[in-house]
Amino acid sequence: MKLFMMLLLLVCGSFSYASISDSHGYAVDGLLSEGEYGGLVKVKEDSTLIVNGGGAEDINLFNNASLTLLSTSKPLINHESGIYDIISSDSSSVTVSGGIVNYIYVQKESSVLIDGGQVNYIRSVQKPTLGITITIDCQDDWSWIGEENNYTGITGTWHNGDVFSITFLNDTTQYKYPDTWTHVQVIPEPTSIALLSLGGMLLKKRHA
Repeated sequence: MKLFMMLLLLVCGSFSYASISDSHGYAVDGLLSEGEYGGLVKVKEDSTLIVNGGGAEDINLFNNASLTLLSTSKPLINHESGIYDIISSDSSSVTVSGGIVNYIYVQKESSVLIDGGQVNYIRSVQKPTLGITITIDCQDDWSWIGEENNYTGITGTWHNGDVFSITFLNDTTQYKYPDTWTHVQVIPEPTSIALLSLGGMLLKKRHA
């Protein structure tokens, strides 16, 4: 029995190392779990990476890849915990529901949904024709930061009651892509949507 347990621990330990990345930096089993920390993790070609308790220095997504972030190690410390940078390209998608991320960079028709956790900064470098590529799902007490039509961030409360504040960073290249806030939409909590729907129905009845 002891021999079996030792073999089991050995096998599990070997998988915990392999799940971070191979020698080229590509995600192997698609999971960064508790106690695992990757350096440069690359996810590409329709593959999916789930982070639940782990962390990484940089996560790069290419070619329709996807990242689901449920939780990370805390606090955010470079080379030790959290996720420092997420760079999403080539129609890839990022969902953040928990954990800590310092910076998300959105480009090349990729999209981001944030409905929890801590995101310090987000930058969109995308054409204006793409429209909405960043969705924030929170309670309806949210508000923009900055002057009207020149917003520098957003603050509010997630559905679980946690308060958040995200700073928008704009394109600094010669191409001058639209400001990040122009690609952002905010989804209010379901009760607010229900009230809006009810109000619309009442207005229809009045005009009927």
